[in-house]
Amino acid sequence: MRKSKVSLVVATLIGSTLAATAAVSGASEPAGYRITSVGEVTGALHTSPRAINNSGQVAGQLADLRGQNIRFDLLDPEDFPSVEDILNPTERQHRAIRDYLTFTVGVDAKFQNLAFELGYFFDGTNISELDGFEANDAETGQRSDSVNFRVIGMNNHGTVVGQSSEPYYWIEDTDNQGELARFHIRDGFPRAAWSDGVNYTLVPGDESLIGNGTSSIMAINDSNVAVGFAAVANGSSLTTFFENVCIRDGDEDEEGNPVKVNPIAACLHRYWYERSGLTGASAPLMEEEAYRWVFDDQGNVLEQARLGLAFDKEADEEDDLDTFRYRSVANDVNAHGIAVGVSQRQVAGGTFTRPTLFTEDGAVEMLPGNNSSNNSLAIAINDANIAVGFSNTFINGALRRRLFYMDVTNGVSEPVYPRGFFSDSSWQPRGINNLGQIVGTGENDATQGGQRRSTAFLYDINTDIIVDLNTYLPCNSEYQIIDAMDINDAGEIAALAVEISDFIEDGEVQEVARLRSLILTPDSAAERCQQEDDQLTRKGAAIHPILLGVLSLVAVISIRRRKPKA
Repeated sequence: MRKSKVSLVVATLIGSTLAATAAVSGASEPAGYRITSVGEVTGALHTSPRAINNSGQVAGQLADLRGQNIRFDLLDPEDFPSVEDILNPTERQHRAIRDYLTFTVGVDAKFQNLAFELGYFFDGTNISELDGFEANDAETGQRSDSVNFRVIGMNNHGTVVGQSSEPYYWIEDTDNQGELARFHIRDGFPRAAWSDGVNYTLVPGDESLIGNGTSSIMAINDSNVAVGFAAVANGSSLTTFFENVCIRDGDEDEEGNPVKVNPIAACLHRYWYERSGLTGASAPLMEEEAYRWVFDDQGNVLEQARLGLAFDKEADEEDDLDTFRYRSVANDVNAHGIAVGVSQRQVAGGTFTRPTLFTEDGAVEMLPGNNSSNNSLAIAINDANIAVGFSNTFINGALRRRLFYMDVTNGVSEPVYPRGFFSDSSWQPRGINNLGQIVGTGENDATQGGQRRSTAFLYDINTDIIVDLNTYLPCNSEYQIIDAMDINDAGEIAALAVEISDFIEDGEVQEVARLRSLILTPDSAAERCQQEDDQLTRKGAAIHPILLGVLSLVAVISIRRRKPKA
């Protein structure tokens, strides 16, 4: 069923620790879990899970990429005075140059674009990169290392979906000053991506839109019905940028065509980069709406359709608010084709965010008349038609994310807001399985004021039991679980953990915190560290100093997590 959006997101987990459990009083708990790491891929420091299916396969993200094929021959040595040999940098210098290209000059298409997130697939035994969207540099014959693959969902067949793009390539063209220059460009904006590990498909864009539009798949069921979002119109901001920055106003060439400012693709790269989240700001590129696609077994699109929006635009024109933008996203879809997600209306001063049920009858607001209706979203839905989401609500003067679930078999019904670890704790779901088990992250520290500790949780709708998954680790575990991203029908959980381990760079051993993808498999014989007086005594219960740094740097992606539907 699906998970939520974590969108590049580890920063918010900085307070995650292993505090004492706060399970519902008197409730029984799972017997134990066997902990398995999916392993690592050479060249990536971090692995983060996004989905686990009923076969125990896991799909996720690779981040903090090392050893990429950087075109050192195209760099100016004077820009790197501390690098003695620009063609043969040390490992640390290589990493510094990577960061320079990505964060310092990344907005400028005259410099090489490098991927910052890749996808992986774990088949139950081995982990490998999903690299089919990549291509080789035509000049060097080496992999371009320019294509991001943001993995978001997976079904029981092992089909992985998310967002990727065409590879970047080099061209020569005139720049703003009319001088001949080299540019690293790609064709179009990022688009919805589909892969079964053999076939790799980018959903065709809309040629009537600038850059062929944007799109992303958030979830896919076992019938190859996928949902997400796609651009339906050029946004006003993009249109203004394109007409005033990418085109010289009033200038025409000999054939009467508008004069370009740099190549169009280079100009659009700048627009994308400034809204990509790499500089801290993230915003939709276009007018986007929830979308549905049907694929065949090779990844060809057979059908596609818009799913609508849970706002009445005509009614909105009657109020006193100036609307800047509408947007909707379908975050998950179950075996019956019922989808859930969110509809948004951005106005001066804020955004109305409504959890939305997408059916054949259109988009329906899930919390009509509820005080939290305009500040909530739906994350996932299982095959029993139980949808799960959260509402942002003020409790005791503090904004908290409160989990809710709802039976949508007959349409919208009364939401249920369970207590959680305590009555005013924030807890956010990532996924739900067909047994009514929900996983996610939540506060297990009732301290009022300041940042609270958080942990990964498992909550059972049927028993109203919530447990802290960190209490199932053995006493000598090297891991701290900071989030539970998905759960399958066998109760196996795809969890995000931190491991403090040795890392060698330039021959020097250093201790670093690495994000790890774990599978928690129910096992009554598994070792579990015992607690005394409700205090967690397992090794590593205190947060490691290095952890404070790593949790603020990885922005893996985000958006969702879910479990497949049968």
